[in-house]
Amino acid sequence: MRTLELDTVFVVNGRLAIKLVTFAKLLHYSSIYLLRLVKALIKKGIKIGFKWRKEWYIFLPSIPLKSIIQNANGNKNNDGGNEATTPSGDSINTDWESAIEELPPGITDNLERTNFNIVIVDNRLVVPISSSTELVSSSLNSKKLIDFTPSNLGSFPATTDYKYGYYIHYDPTKMSTFDPGTAGTLKSTQLPQALFEVSRALDAAENLRNGANPGLPPRRNLSTTVSFDTGTIAIAATLPISAGIQTGGSVGVTVSDYLGSTYSAFAGGSGDLTSDTLPEALLEIASLLAAAEKAVTPAENQPNNVQIVFDLETSSATISANLPFTTAAGTTGNVVVIAIDYL
Repeated sequence: MRTLELDTVFVVNGRLAIKLVTFAKLLHYSSIYLLRLVKALIKKGIKIGFKWRKEWYIFLPSIPLKSIIQNANGNKNNDGGNEATTPSGDSINTDWESAIEELPPGITDNLERTNFNIVIVDNRLVVPISSSTELVSSSLNSKKLIDFTPSNLGSFPATTDYKYGYYIHYDPTKMSTFDPGTAGTLKSTQLPQALFEVSRALDAAENLRNGANPGLPPRRNLSTTVSFDTGTIAIAATLPISAGIQTGGSVGVTVSDYLGSTYSAFAGGSGDLTSDTLPEALLEIASLLAAAEKAVTPAENQPNNVQIVFDLETSSATISANLPFTTAAGTTGNVVVIAIDYL
């Protein structure tokens, strides 16, 4: 057994009141959602909590909540002392039995499972927790997923027909060419495919670096999302850069290698790319694809599926790309994702 120390508590006239945010932690629920439920109960004349000094508190019943829930359809048990006094001296009548009848089933299920065998030590709430039932590792943080909403879903003029789950047709005359070089990192021969290939390689390099260095802050400068719902590959990257004045007064931008040569090595194979690191290659191929979009004529038919923004104040380059894709079945049943050449 170990103990989990939470917030300060009030014991008023023998009744225990804890912060609503603490109550939410015990239930593993959103405090914002619980506050909405408490306010809805108050509108119905049912009180289980109060507000004091900008904080909301919950009065715990004197008898186990599990007993109240199990007898919800029977006679009233009285929650062990309906009358309670707030720290400001106001009296309120708490009614957990009526609250249980009004709360959503998901909340009541959690209330029934929650351990309320609490102890007060130095006016602070301490909850005994069994190490065998602890769900969260003390040494590992759960992976945080970040939803990426593309700033522009893009237009794909080369796509002539599309029906989800059946086929994608695109104009073969509107195709780009890309030279991956000989024995280099890339194998793609078209620009959109090359951008997707570099993104996958950089994403894998970030994961490899982070996995090999658990004691260091993780590097997650790239997000690549393949959506079968929208039929697009969404790429979002923020790369550290340094800028300098070149001969003739132009500004040159260099991508910093934030992963280290062990993980970011890139071989151009004497092809179209001259970069020697994956972060550099990502910016280089994105720039080539953006330039190819601008070369489409007439101008009104130019796609804008790749956007690059340089911020010299923050020393960063932001890349946003949305590429159409199709799929193919591999020989062993694996699914192959293929970026369509929309140019």
